[in-house]
Amino acid sequence: MRKIIIRIISAVCAAAALLTAAVIALNEIYYKDVFPAGVWINGLYCTGMTPQAVADDLDSVMQENVERVTVRMADGACYELNPGEYGVTASYRSVIEDIYKENSGYSWLKNLLCGRVYEAEPDYCYDTETMREKLSGLSWLNERLYNPENTVSIVRSEEEGYILSDETKDLLLKDEAVELICEGIVNQLTDIDLSSDENKSLCYKSIPYTDEMKDTLEKWKGVSKLQSFHMLYVFGDRQELICAGVTADWLALDDEGNLVFDENNNPVTDESVIEEYVAYLSTKYDTVGTEREFKATSGKTVKIEGGSYGNAIDTEAEYEFLLNAFLNGESGTRVPEYKTEVLEKGEDDIGDTYVEVDMGEQHMYYYKDGELVLDTPVVTGNMSRGWDTPSKVCYVYFKQKNRVLRGENYATPVKYWMAVDGNSGIHDATWRDEFGGDIYLTNGSHGCINTPLEVMSELYELVEEGTPVILFY
Repeated sequence: MRKIIIRIISAVCAAAALLTAAVIALNEIYYKDVFPAGVWINGLYCTGMTPQAVADDLDSVMQENVERVTVRMADGACYELNPGEYGVTASYRSVIEDIYKENSGYSWLKNLLCGRVYEAEPDYCYDTETMREKLSGLSWLNERLYNPENTVSIVRSEEEGYILSDETKDLLLKDEAVELICEGIVNQLTDIDLSSDENKSLCYKSIPYTDEMKDTLEKWKGVSKLQSFHMLYVFGDRQELICAGVTADWLALDDEGNLVFDENNNPVTDESVIEEYVAYLSTKYDTVGTEREFKATSGKTVKIEGGSYGNAIDTEAEYEFLLNAFLNGESGTRVPEYKTEVLEKGEDDIGDTYVEVDMGEQHMYYYKDGELVLDTPVVTGNMSRGWDTPSKVCYVYFKQKNRVLRGENYATPVKYWMAVDGNSGIHDATWRDEFGGDIYLTNGSHGCINTPLEVMSELYELVEEGTPVILFY
């Protein structure tokens, strides 16, 4: 029995010695310079890691999730700063070294039961000189800076006409603003509001209005009132908007390019520029005599210049209207008055109801609402004698039955007459047995469009005065 007890004691001692040797081996060899078992820091299991490796891992995570600083200015604009770019450094190295020392020796043995969990905060370092230097170079901290020479002025803008430039209100004191932002960053604030009452009084300053500034403000009232005028001109499917960018040119300037004001501080209008603007509208939107592209029945596209058909603005009437509307501030929408007016007002003012005379093919077509209603061969002006029917866009401006056509050495009665261009018109020609072909080259008309009687009688009833007539070769 005694031998058994001795053996048991010997075995226990041997086991204890082995365990002790194992613990010593772990501590002196495996855990040397690394964290021992059971240590967690900020969710990272640190066993077997050196303090430097743990610090590097935590520093990397911190850099990825660093909280940016928002700076709010007095005008409501917000800007974000990354503290790491402005002299702020943060590291877990020191705190990790302290935790490592706390778990040195054999203190880790008690971690085997429940482990040790740490929530660590990094150490921050601030290079305020670098911070001030970089902040001072930011563009938004160099705008609207305080300058006692600042004033109020009326300046010309490319798109908005004249605008009031008031450089006296809420001017930034840059040095004070930089210091306040630096202080906020050092205090680890994530929202630095320069627009709060307390901070605004420290970082902004205004300049009181002088008598000269007050005079400028009075003048601005008149400029602003005139510039509030707007007029939308409608030309069929096209529009022209008159707003401040346009009317700014209507205000008179002196030899130095400054606005001219009357004795009541009201801006003076340059009426000649308004007259020029109406001329511009006429040039842009008048269609009488303009070159048109026309898709012929044959499928070809022809270009036609000249002719009496189209719209022509009454420039005198529009000048009077626009001047009075501008001076009285009567904004609105306007369809101009016309000296010559057709049904369609857009760029394609021919529309889909018209007479087409293809003189190259010696054929005439009548379209009503886009549908071909009538077509016929015709005979146009005699080219061999210089009586060519001209290529142009005109219109039916007069209709008459049983008319006698008169010219040099002839007087010819016709049953149906539709005048389209001066003495030229579309009419029946009962003296002809044939139409179309090459007849017009040597035996054509005096310039009119000769049409078979049976066709002309129908066409006369279909076509209304004002209908466009397209003549082309």
